[in-house]
Order: sequence, then structure tokens, then C-alpha cells
Amino acid sequence: MLKNYFKIALRNLIKNKLHFGINLIGLTLGLGVSILIFFFVQFELTFDDFHEESELIFRLERHEMGEDGIGSSFSTPVITAPTFKGEFAQVTHATQLIGASAQAYLDESTTQNQEYLLVNTDFLEIFSFPLLKGDRSKVLQDKYSVVVTETVAKKYFGEADPLGKSIRLKMGENFEEYQVTGLLADIPANSSLKFEMLINNLNLDYSISKQSQNSWFNVYGDTYLKITDPQAKGTIEAGVEGMMKKALGTNYKEGDYYFTLQSLSDIHLSDASNSGMAETTRPSLLLILTGIAFLILLIACINFTTMAIGRATTRAKEVGVRKTMGAEFIQLVFQFLIEAFLITLSALALGLLLAEALLPIFNDLFEKQLQLVYGPTQILILLGLVCIITFLAGAYPALFMSGLRPIQVLKGNLSIRFGKQALRKGLVAFQFFISFLLIASTMIMVNQMNVIRNFDLGFDQEMVVLVDVPEYPSTSFIKSIEAGFAQAELYRQSLAGRSEVQSAGITISTYGDDAFWNAGFPTEEGKQFNFRVNFVGGDYLKTMGLEMVEGRDFNPQPGADSSAFIINETFANAMKWSDPLGEVMPNSRFTSHQIVGVVKDFHHNSLYNQIEPVLLAKSPKALFSGINELMINSATNPKVMVKGKGMNFEAFRAILEEEWKRVFPLEAFSFSFLDETVEAQYKADERLGKMVFIAASIAILIAAMGLFAMAALSIAGRTKEIGIRKVLGASSLSISWMFNKEFLLITLAGVLFGLPLSRFLMRDWIEQFATREWPSWVNFLLLTLLGIGFTLAIVTVQSLRATQMNPVKTLKDE
Repeated sequence: MLKNYFKIALRNLIKNKLHFGINLIGLTLGLGVSILIFFFVQFELTFDDFHEESELIFRLERHEMGEDGIGSSFSTPVITAPTFKGEFAQVTHATQLIGASAQAYLDESTTQNQEYLLVNTDFLEIFSFPLLKGDRSKVLQDKYSVVVTETVAKKYFGEADPLGKSIRLKMGENFEEYQVTGLLADIPANSSLKFEMLINNLNLDYSISKQSQNSWFNVYGDTYLKITDPQAKGTIEAGVEGMMKKALGTNYKEGDYYFTLQSLSDIHLSDASNSGMAETTRPSLLLILTGIAFLILLIACINFTTMAIGRATTRAKEVGVRKTMGAEFIQLVFQFLIEAFLITLSALALGLLLAEALLPIFNDLFEKQLQLVYGPTQILILLGLVCIITFLAGAYPALFMSGLRPIQVLKGNLSIRFGKQALRKGLVAFQFFISFLLIASTMIMVNQMNVIRNFDLGFDQEMVVLVDVPEYPSTSFIKSIEAGFAQAELYRQSLAGRSEVQSAGITISTYGDDAFWNAGFPTEEGKQFNFRVNFVGGDYLKTMGLEMVEGRDFNPQPGADSSAFIINETFANAMKWSDPLGEVMPNSRFTSHQIVGVVKDFHHNSLYNQIEPVLLAKSPKALFSGINELMINSATNPKVMVKGKGMNFEAFRAILEEEWKRVFPLEAFSFSFLDETVEAQYKADERLGKMVFIAASIAILIAAMGLFAMAALSIAGRTKEIGIRKVLGASSLSISWMFNKEFLLITLAGVLFGLPLSRFLMRDWIEQFATREWPSWVNFLLLTLLGIGFTLAIVTVQSLRATQMNPVKTLKDE
């Protein structure tokens, strides 16, 4: 019996090649994109699941009272991990994670920058990163031991066994020998923590003083705990107040400084702007992508349904004969569902091939390492899609067709026109509604990103190259910055003599990545004043094209203007200085200093944020003497900013590298572009915009095929009417307009509902930008006209072709 169902279904599909092809293409496109999205969502939901006892792993979140209330951060003091482990019996393991980098010898004549994590010995007892070689409990016991991943081991030692071999790292002023004691498998793609090398945090002595390591107010990295059971979380959080009171003594104020525990499972999916060292994904992105996947599938299913209903008259006699021969209702339903199942299964096979083809593009778009692995979960997703689509696409046609009365059908008295037409029109209108909703949303996003891209940031980012200068680790923060600037100045001076270089400056922080440091000090009135700070040198203002409002630029000579500050207009306004030149900070703790210039406001941060007070300084000494808050948001090694004279970049790069090798013969040369750094902050929204555009394109394509099929069915069912109208003298254009009116109303219904809803749905997205602009009403009008033209083109072509048929042929059987 089942075999017979499949035979009949195959015959019907082969007989109706056009409808089968349109359904197959639509479902293939929908499934190809949806499979990628659903697998991606499932992949994102599995982050950190590979850790054994992951439910016992927590990250500390620090909360501290500030001028604007309680502020939260995942950066914690070095002393946090050992204190929690010592104070709470429920904490079995604790580790601090501090990211750092050092120059490492790749061979006898080449060094490169090597990133690593400074961790406690408990790190591999907390996390279950696969250790291929070495004893998990002992590999990090020694100060000069390192654990590396497979990729790093191959980079330094090729295919040889890395255990026992040495890597030379520059710690402080000298290179130190570190022995490889453990080999890790490469970090899984679904890990929120990414690293290449682990080093014992006893090496903090090279970069952080003992005083800072024991301070509760100097923060550096993330702290992770492993506890006895999940319920212990509440006990630990309840005991934090007592712990902090004991640790801070007379400096403790209730509710001003405390910690909470965040579950490992809650880390990756987060909307927080400060995610610590973990890789995060916005939950809203997953919701949007899932919604897009379902909308595309829904449009494809609507195509199937509208065409199946459109073919009701041609299949009605088949149903009537089958019922007369004794076929039961459930058997007929099953027959039609089998047809839907075969189309869906064929589309699934092609959709998987399409998903594999699109995977590299998808990974590049979202900067992921997604692989289409068909495990039990993935198989269940695919089976679920087949069942859902079969039901959505085939259920109504199956129930509708199977419910026809055989007497009416065989007598030719079938009257289903009103219900059938109303439903088909409603479904097609819904297709256009979804399509124009996605298109309008894409238009809003493209317009906003163009506004961002073309916005005057107040500085020149074109042809500016950032060259990283080697870090100078030191327990003295001021010494580390000054030594780094001294190294950067050597390179800047070597470039200054090149005619190809227009100007060169030095900076600690770059733009658009929240890299300017946060600082603050108490004013004489007792209020906390917070601002952003950047340490600069050389021809910084000239290179960046920053405009002076009043005063002068820094003297570019090393050592000059060490106590001079330059502020922006917002800083001056916040201080209520009508004449800022010569002013000093309103706090007696600051050593001798002077405001020498005011620059026009510029966007040091992204356009998600308003312009803040900004201070530029050449030396940290004068500034550090008076501030009581400092949050370091970027690496402490300076960068040389070089502006070329518009020459070929490859030639310009060769010049930069040539001078680099003269100044730093053993150091690795690395660079980046300022404009790419600025653009990188909008990547998440750029990706979302591209994904919505792709979805809109696919939706329009599927809807176009549906409109084409529906128009063809509508015209095919009215050929005799067309013939009669032709005989009575109707023109081809008037007959074409008769069909166009019907479909234009459907299009307008979709547009009129879709466009306003897109503006409503995109309101929250666009309001996240401090600088924003809605598209003009002209754009929405053009989109409406485009939709009308789109419908007219498809329907007119088919209707005019139908009017060219000889009416004698269409009427001869009457």
C-alpha cells in the first residue's frame, strides 16, 4: 500500500514539472539558508558544554560604587582568586586569567609577538580543555613552565614532540627560558575562552608590583571559581560582605564594593558591552536569525499551499474518482502528504548541498568556525524540519482536497471559487508582507550604516597605518609607558626622514574600539569627575588631523611638555571653563601642570556613544599624581601612527618594514589600518544587515516564483473567459489590466502592512546609535513603486502571452 502511495505521488510530481520545480527551488533555498542558521544557533547554544561539571564553574563579577551609582565589571584584583579559595570551603578551585603578550624567539634570528594567559595552577583543574601530553595537576607548578596548544607547538617545533623543549620569552628587560610541560589540543571552536599558551601567574612579578597584586582596587583580568555544588553559589554570595569587611577594614562601606557569581552557561550569550575576556554573542542575534529562518521557510511553504489549492480543479476529478472507488478520507490525506514529503525530502537533499556551499561565506560573515556535523542533535533538527515543512506545506491542501464531495465534483458542480481565491490571495499577500518587511528593514539598516560610514568623526583616518611597538614589561607602570614611548620615538624619528611619510605620531589608544582609558578624580567640591585619557607623542594631532580650537599643539620633542595637557571642548564645558588655557585641575593632589590647548570635539569612541570629556597627555606622571580611578581599556604598549603621501600601499609598507628592521632588527613587524579599526566596531550590525539583505533577496525570489505560478494558474483557469472577451472586442491591454488589478491589490496590501511594521520593529535597533537617521519617505515611496512594478512585470508578461492565443482554439470544445 505504501509503495503505491509513493508511485502515484511520483507520477503526479513528474506530470506537473513546473509546479514541482517551483516548489523544489523555493524549499531548497529556504532549507539551505535555514539549515545554516539552525545549525549556527545550535552551535552557539553549546558553548562551554564540553567542560566536565560545567554547572559548578562560575565567573566573578565585581560591583563598585561610583559617581553614577554601582558599576559592574568582570575585571578583578589579582588577590581575588586566592582570597575566595581561602575564605569559602565551598570553593574547591580558583584561578585568575590575565592576558598578556611577549616577544618570543621563533628561531635564532626571528622573534614574533606571542600572546598567552597568566593563570593559577588550578586552571586545568577547573576547565576540561583536552590535555594531550602532561599531568593536568602538575604542568603549571613551576614558574618557568608553559602549556601550549598543538598549533603553537607546530609553529615552534614542527612535528617534533614539544615536551621538554624550551621557548624563549622576553619578560621584563631580558629573555627567559620556559620549558614546555604540557600539550593541549587546539581550543574547541565552541569555547568562550580562546588562548594559545598558559604560563604560571608567578610571572606577574615581571609586570605588576607586589603592592598592586595585593590591592583590592587594582584590577587586571577575570576570576573563575569551581564550587562544590550549584546551590553553594547563594552561600558564597551571602558571605561576600563579611569577606570584604574583613579585607578592607576601615575602608569598607556596606554595599559599595562586592562580588557576585555568574554561571559559566550564562557567559557566552550576553548583551553586555563589557564581556571580560570571554567571547560573547548577543542573544538577540540568535532570535533574529531564527525568525529569519522561519520566515523564509514559511514563504516557501506558502508557495506550496497556494499552488496546491490553485490546482484544486485539476485534481478534483481525481479525488472524486478515488472516493467513488472506495478511498477513505485518511487515505487521501496520506496520499497528498506523501507528495509534500517527497518534495520536502528532495529539497532537503539539495538544501544540504547548498548549505555546504554557503558555509565558507557564512563563517566569513560571522567570523565563526561552524562545521556542518551531522550528530544526533543535527539529525533531529533535520527530521524536525522535514516534518514541520511537510505538515505546513501539505496539510491544508491534503485536508481541503480530501474533503471534496465526489457527486459535486463528477457532475461538474464544484463551487469552491470564493474560499479558494480568498485564501490564495491572503497567502500571497502575506508573502509580500514578509518580503517587504525584510526589504524595508534592510533599507533602514543600510541607510544607518551609510550614515555611520560617512559621518565626520572629527579626525582623518585615511591612509593612517598603526605599527605596534614592542611592550616594555615593568612593575612600574609609569616606567613601562615611558620606556615604550622612548622605543616608539626611535622608530618615529627614523620615519620622519623619509619623503614618503607625511607625518607620524605616537599613541597608546586607537579609535572606535573603546580603547581610550577611563580616569577620574575628586574635585574640590567633593564630586567625582570622570573622563577619557590618551597618552600621545610626536606629531599626533597633525597625523590625526585634529583641529585646534584654541591654544597650541604639544612640542613633539621627547621630554618637552611633560606636564602639559590638551583637552577637548566637552571637557572644557564640563569644567565650565570659559577660557581653559592656563587652567589646572580642581584638585590639589595634582602636581604642577597646565592646559595648553583645546581640540575640537572628535569621536574617540563609536557612534553608539556620545562624545565624552577627553584629555591628551605626553607623560603619565602629572596625570597619575591626581587621579583616584583608572581603567585601562587597551594594551599598554604604544603604537606609531604613520600617514603616507598617497603612494602605492605595498611600496609604503615596504618602507615601514625597512625602517622597522633598522630600529628593531629582532622584533616582529605588525601593523593595522586605522580606518579598519574604526569600522570593526560596527561589524556585528554590518553582519546582521548583510544577513537580513540575503534573507530579503531569497524571500523576494521565492515570492516572485509564487506570484509567477499563481498568475499562471489564474490565467490558465480563465482561458475561455479570455477567448470570449477577445471575440467581443476586448483589447490585450484591457484583459491584462483585469488580471493586474487583482494582483496589485495583493501587492499593496503586503506593502502597506510591511513598511510601517518594519519601522516599528527597527526602532530599538536604530536607537542604540547616538548618531542616527531614518531613511527619507521618498525611499519608502520608491520601494512601494518598485513592488508595484515588480508585480506588473510578472503578471503583464503572462497575461499578454495568454491573450495572443487564438480564441477559436480555446472555445472550440464549447
